[in-house]
Amino acid sequence: MGITVYEPASVPPDEPARERLVEGSGALGVREDGALQSLVEDVRETLQTHAAAVSIVYKDWQYIIAGAGYAAGAYSRRTSLCGHAILSPGEVFHVADIAADRRFAGNPALTERDSLRFYAAAPLLAGPGLPLGTLCVFDRAPRARFSTSDRGYLRRQAGMVVARLERLQVR
Repeated sequence: MGITVYEPASVPPDEPARERLVEGSGALGVREDGALQSLVEDVRETLQTHAAAVSIVYKDWQYIIAGAGYAAGAYSRRTSLCGHAILSPGEVFHVADIAADRRFAGNPALTERDSLRFYAAAPLLAGPGLPLGTLCVFDRAPRARFSTSDRGYLRRQAGMVVARLERLQVR
C-alpha cells in the first residue's frame, strides 16, 4: 500500500477572467455583513450541518467572508475543498464522505480537521456565469444522501449570496 499524496484542485482555464470578476465584485472587501451572516446561519440550520460558509476563491487563497460554525478568515486554496467545487460552476459539488474520497486523501487541512466528513457547495455565479467562490456546508458525519431538494435549496441560497454581494457593491 503506497503513500497517498494530496493533489490540489487544478486551476480553471478561465482563471484570469474569474479573478478579474472577483476583483470587480468587491467581495474581498466584505466584512461582517449581517445579511450574509444570517443567510449562512439559516443554511446551516435548514440543512442541519455543523457549519456553513460563504467562500471567495481568489489567487492562492480562499476567503471565508461569512461563516456559521466555521471561522471567517483566509485559508490556503491549495487545501480547500472550494477550490475543487469551483471547477464545476453549474453544479452543486457534493462529497458524501471526505475521508473515503480519494481526491482528498492526504490533504493536510483535512487530516488536521479530521472531524469534517461531509461537504457540499453551490457556486456563487456572477457576471458571465463564472464562480466567485461557493456557499458551502460541512458536517462531522458522512452523508450518503444529499437530496435534489437540498441541492436546489443550496443553489437558490447561493443566488441570494450573489444578489447580496451585488447590492453591497452598489453602495
